Amino acid sequence: MTLDPDQLDRPPAEGARVVALALCADAADAAERLSRETDDEALHDFRVAVRRLRSALRAWKPALDGSIRGKDERRLRRVARATGPSRDAEVLLSWLAEARAEVAPAHAEALAFFTGRLEGRRRHAGESVAAAAARFAKLAPRLARRLASGGGAKGLPDTFGAAFAAALRAQVRAFRDALGKVTSAEDVASAHRARIEAKRLRYLLEPLRGTPRADSEGAVKALKDLQDLLGELHDAHVAAAEIAFARVESAAERARWRRRGGDGGQDGGPGLRPGLLALERLVARRAEALFGRLEREFLPDRATPLLDQVWVVVAALEARAGIARGEEAEPQRRFLLSELPEAARGEDAEEIRQGWLPGDKVRESVGAARSALGERFFRLVARGAGSRRVESEEEISGEAFEAFWPLTEGRRIRKRRHLAPSDPGWRFDEYLDRHLFVAVAEPGNDAEPPGWLEPAVVREVTAERGYLDEALARRPARAARGGKGADGAVEAGS
Repeated sequence: MTLDPDQLDRPPAEGARVVALALCADAADAAERLSRETDDEALHDFRVAVRRLRSALRAWKPALDGSIRGKDERRLRRVARATGPSRDAEVLLSWLAEARAEVAPAHAEALAFFTGRLEGRRRHAGESVAAAAARFAKLAPRLARRLASGGGAKGLPDTFGAAFAAALRAQVRAFRDALGKVTSAEDVASAHRARIEAKRLRYLLEPLRGTPRADSEGAVKALKDLQDLLGELHDAHVAAAEIAFARVESAAERARWRRRGGDGGQDGGPGLRPGLLALERLVARRAEALFGRLEREFLPDRATPLLDQVWVVVAALEARAGIARGEEAEPQRRFLLSELPEAARGEDAEEIRQGWLPGDKVRESVGAARSALGERFFRLVARGAGSRRVESEEEISGEAFEAFWPLTEGRRIRKRRHLAPSDPGWRFDEYLDRHLFVAVAEPGNDAEPPGWLEPAVVREVTAERGYLDEALARRPARAARGGKGADGAVEAGS
């Protein structure tokens, strides 16, 4: 589905129901296809449609306000689980077909034994899939009626866009935490959890594809690439577990044969064990290779560029939510100073490098800030202007900062930020790349500048855009040329 952008400005309950109803209809269509078709795509599409629906119901549960009952969730979970064995069997059979060339002729009997087990499982699972599709076909109309008739939920953000941004923030944290726990090819449970959280984040983003100023297409594609890699690693883990079980089963059958007086094989040889062990080694090598790719491309912090694409969507949604509410945000009051008094110089000054990326409609910058507490890196996205200006800031990794920083050439500032211990609510920016000092009132502070600062105040420059950091960054620093204004501070212009 693709969300109508206007829904982002509607109440969260309405937007959540629109998304859930659309996904419910998609799943019902896929169930109908599965009931009358036997192609692999029908099964795949049904599985994905049910996963998308379950993920949306989970993400938007607060906004759906009791429309979904516990019984509905349990039924959907049973439907999803019923389709798993068939999919796993098909994937393993496909892998075996590719691996056949790597299996020695002496292990052909083991390969045939394992293939036969999987084909039998696939046939049996096909019956379960058909039954699951029939159960969902009965559940879908009742689910749709409850979704359509639900009332408004309480305690939610003003708009669906704001709720969407909050849901994405929460899911990004869940995904990042899960991916951080994958440290080796043997981390089966952690890799599976990371795969699930990546899917949930991707499904959450999908309705925003093509949405003006909040297009999630790039983030969805990047998540799909990661999800596919984690999926292949998961399939290797499933294959390893299945082969190990087949080896135990084969050994048990061999023991029963011997107890009946047989020799465990037609020629009294070692049976299927060597061949199954050979398959295990193939799977282990595949898992190691896949983890190597995962490590090179996404671990430990290489997923930052991917997440940055998600944060851009979050920032756009938050900016839209602010504009949709018609907020008349007070601009930060700024005062040009002729010098920086000693009283303004706090002990915990923070040195900041900040640069703006190319672009006009969406103004993005990256920065690094160093203080006694260490160094942090951030990315800031600003939309609108004047009283309609909305900003969103996110922390990023040092690696991401270094990747973006070269793109800001010619649009940078360097400054030292001071907080005066005696006057909370004020900060003082001492620019290191030009002779300029500015006092800034923190949001909500409508007090006049402190008395000790008055001798250094030249004038208030709140309405002069030329004294905003973004405008300063686009002008060459003039301190090196001695370009001081008449009042002792560099004039930034307007």
